[in-house]
Amino acid sequence: MPLLEVSVKRQSAARPDTARKAGRATESGATKRRGAKWLCCASGKGGNGKTTTSLNLAVFAVHAGLKVCLVDLDSQRTLSRWHDRRPEAAPDLMLWSGRLTDVRKAIADIGEQMDLDLVIVDTPPGIDDHPTEVAQLLAKADFVLVPTTQGTADLDSVVEFMSFLKREHVRAAFLMNRAQRTFATYRKAKNRLIKAGPLCPTDIRQLEDVQATHDLGAGVLEFPRSRAIEDYQGLWDFVCSQMEIA
Repeated sequence: MPLLEVSVKRQSAARPDTARKAGRATESGATKRRGAKWLCCASGKGGNGKTTTSLNLAVFAVHAGLKVCLVDLDSQRTLSRWHDRRPEAAPDLMLWSGRLTDVRKAIADIGEQMDLDLVIVDTPPGIDDHPTEVAQLLAKADFVLVPTTQGTADLDSVVEFMSFLKREHVRAAFLMNRAQRTFATYRKAKNRLIKAGPLCPTDIRQLEDVQATHDLGAGVLEFPRSRAIEDYQGLWDFVCSQMEIA
């Protein structure tokens, strides 16, 4: 596939390397919060597309006129490296980088940025090893997306994680990533997810455009004629409806 040309417009705001966060006044998990809304992409297993989901949703959000902060809590820094590659002409996305053990600091830092609209958190694999930090993050999250492929090992992991989220009364939904709709495992995987919890009605297909986002520091929305735009548009619409984002 030839290198895709990025189609972006410059915005006037300068891009900082770290961000401060939008706080929320909360008495319980169901309490409405003021300030930025928090979306968390999480699962107990790596390779499910959490980072790609985070960056593409951030691009949709910033092109919709929202002020967005990305939080990279994965020590592999895949999301941070994508952010470093972002073209100068692209709309600004704030970035806070750290580790999952830094989640309290992330919440405190970003809370000082009162003009943010949306915070999107990319989590590392192995979140089971940090129950205290995960509890703090989930208490902050307005919604959790749980990406998965249609492979059995991935499904086993995310179904267990969704059971935990239900017990903790966390609003969440599965997202089928790298979907291969012609495979026999596709329908079987969707049926299993529907039985285990809410499922985003739009899945993200296995497309080369999606992987190219990491090379160019862009989202599929910024690629001319990308086939993946339709998939992520459906996901963005779903997230907006679940989180009541105008």
